[in-house]
Amino acid sequence: MDEEREEKTNKLALGLATGWILIRHRPYRRNLLFISTIVALILVFAGAIPLGPFLMERPLTFALFWLGCFLLVGFVFILAIYDLIRIRSDHRHRMIELEKELAEAAEEAREIAREELGDES
Repeated sequence: MDEEREEKTNKLALGLATGWILIRHRPYRRNLLFISTIVALILVFAGAIPLGPFLMERPLTFALFWLGCFLLVGFVFILAIYDLIRIRSDHRHRMIELEKELAEAAEEAREIAREELGDES
C-alpha cells in the first residue's frame, strides 16, 4: 500500500517537474505552443471535414470531441498569453540591467575624463 502511494507521489513529482521545465524555458515553451497549435488545427479540420458525418450521427461523441478541441484551444490561448507576459517581463528586467550597466559605464567615463583633465592642468 505504501509502495503504491510512493509510486504515485513520484509520478506526480515527475509530472510537475516536467511541466515546470516546459513552462520556464522559452524554447521548450515555444515548441509546446507550436505543437499544441498544430494538433488543435488538425483536430478542428478533422472534425469538420473527414469526421463530420461520423460525429453528426453520435451526439455524445460529437460533444466530447468538440469539448476536447475547445479545451486544447483554450490551453494554447493560455500558454500564448503566459508566453507574452514572460517575454514582456524578461524584456523589462533586461532593460533595467542595461540601464544600470550604462550608468556604470557613464560614471567610469566621467572619472576617466576627470583624471585626464586633471593630468593636463
